[in-house]
Amino acid sequence: MKIALTLLLFTATNSFSQDFVTDLNGFRLGQFRDVPKNELNTIIQEDKFDDGFEYEIFLVEPDTSVYMLFEYANYDLKTIWSIQLTGTKKDFDCGFKGLKLGMSEAEIKSLMGEASTVEDAGDYGDKWIYDNANYSLEISPNGLLAGIKIIDQSQEFYTASDITKIPNFKQYSEILNSDNQQLISDILAPGIEVYKNDSVHYFHNSMMKEINEDGSGIFSLTKELSQILSRVDPMDSLQYEENIRVAVGQATLHVAKIKLDGNYNEIVFRYLFGQYLIWEIQL
Repeated sequence: MKIALTLLLFTATNSFSQDFVTDLNGFRLGQFRDVPKNELNTIIQEDKFDDGFEYEIFLVEPDTSVYMLFEYANYDLKTIWSIQLTGTKKDFDCGFKGLKLGMSEAEIKSLMGEASTVEDAGDYGDKWIYDNANYSLEISPNGLLAGIKIIDQSQEFYTASDITKIPNFKQYSEILNSDNQQLISDILAPGIEVYKNDSVHYFHNSMMKEINEDGSGIFSLTKELSQILSRVDPMDSLQYEENIRVAVGQATLHVAKIKLDGNYNEIVFRYLFGQYLIWEIQL
């Protein structure tokens, strides 16, 4: 089957990235595994590799001219480890650096520059690899863009937490109060969980759909949090404090605790993709 064979053309590279891209066609690395199924509905193929990694393939276009493949790492089968978009539909917007399926090599180079390495993929064309990046491109035998893959190589690229990247109160509260959902999404972990009234809320749809529609209500909840923060004096230790949370076998977390009007709220930051993102919110 051509789909299965094409998957083998895209394998992870071991370069250290300075251009780390998290989004492809609206989906974001690190989102929960049920997100593609919620949005794209039917899995047309799924399997497990020998190393324990798993993948699922979904149609984007009913005529099979565009499909997406999501991989899940053997150490975390609940979240998206890689995203691949492949197809033949000319001018399909890939949601990635301005690229569209069917673009010529010259058009691709005008946006992306020269590839660092070009690998022969036989009957499928070439694979373009870019140093210091977590993505690769598939170029068809007739020289047109046929696919893009991004991989979560953050464990290789960002081997140690950088505490200088912990956002201070002013920085994150201004972003949360901005009403700019694209900007807000950039400081939220893709797998964020918000706890309120004994319920857990998280992103159910692609990140782009969430930004545009807030179908899971996460941005409404962050707005509620921003309204609380607007009343907090971060210099008052009775209202606000920050500390770290350490647990054996887990990443070190940075925690902001807010006590206001007898209520307790909490924001938990985790180092992901080379920055500290909001991992949990307790309202």
